Parts: sequence; C-alpha cells; structure tokens
Amino acid sequence: MVVIQRIRVVWGPQERGAAHADLRRAVPGVLRLPESLPDDAVVVHDVVARSGTGYRLDEHVLSGARAADAVSLELGTADGGVAVRTGRLTAVYPWQQYQRRLFTVAAGETALYRANFRFRGCMCAANSWYEDWTVRVANAPAHSDLFIERSPRHLADHRVHLYGGRGHARSAAKRSAA
Repeated sequence: MVVIQRIRVVWGPQERGAAHADLRRAVPGVLRLPESLPDDAVVVHDVVARSGTGYRLDEHVLSGARAADAVSLELGTADGGVAVRTGRLTAVYPWQQYQRRLFTVAAGETALYRANFRFRGCMCAANSWYEDWTVRVANAPAHSDLFIERSPRHLADHRVHLYGGRGHARSAAKRSAA
C-alpha cells in the first residue's frame, strides 16, 4: 500500500508580508491520517490551507490507481520499492519542463518531498498565487500515526526563492543508523 499526505499552503501576492508568513509557518507539516481510510493500493490524504480561509485546514481523501495524479505525483515500480516522480504542473515558477525523479521508497519506508511554486491564472483573469507543499509518501499499511511516528528515510527538497533572488534545491537520501 502507498500512502501519500500532501499539505498545501496557498496564498496570493497581497499576503507576502511578515504577518502572513507567520500564519503560514503555523500550518503543521505533518498530520494524523483520518481514522477511516479506503483499503486501496494508493491512498492520498490531501490537505489545503488557504489564506482566504485564515489558513483553516480543508482535508480530502482520494484513493485508487490514479490518486497520486491528483497531487501531481507519478508512481512506478522499482527494485524493491515504489519509484516516485513529480507529475505535470502548470507552475510558472519554477518551470518544470520534464518530470523529476524524487526517490524510491522501499517497503516499510517513508519519504518527504518539499516544494514551492508560483502559479498564474489564464490570460482572461491574470491572477497569481503561491503554494508551499509538504508531501509525505509511505510504502506501508495506513494507520493514523503513520507519518507522525516514522521519520522519513528519503528527502527531496526542491524549494526555491519565490519572490526573486537565488534559489537552492536540495535532494538527499537520509540513511538511518543501524
């Protein structure tokens, strides 16, 4: 079973200041999974906190073979685990021309993907917004404390400076001391 939890924080250009930055930082980076989850091969706990609602958490559960697509991830099989890649995005920054391999999650492992983006609406309504993602992936049976009790073995940190300046992308595999 593959379990994914994406916590997505969304804000507009008018909320770029320090007061809203403090509110965004208060959004938790990990949550308990809902008690009742579908018994499916892929389960997604998708959480969004929008500035327009005071960063109140809005939670949804998706499941099925294409559930990872809904959170812009692609899953595949790899030697001894599940290969996780970025899916297609319409972000204007950072622009992704191709999919990116994030990590391979072996049975019993968890992983963490961090990213942020700037999006723009269509030309008829050229509004823009920002998103910060914390995505946890487990190749393990689902239970409510899955991501709370397990530290990620793999990390892919693709956050950039959204407001200008030089960005930095980090990607590392964390190994537990045995």
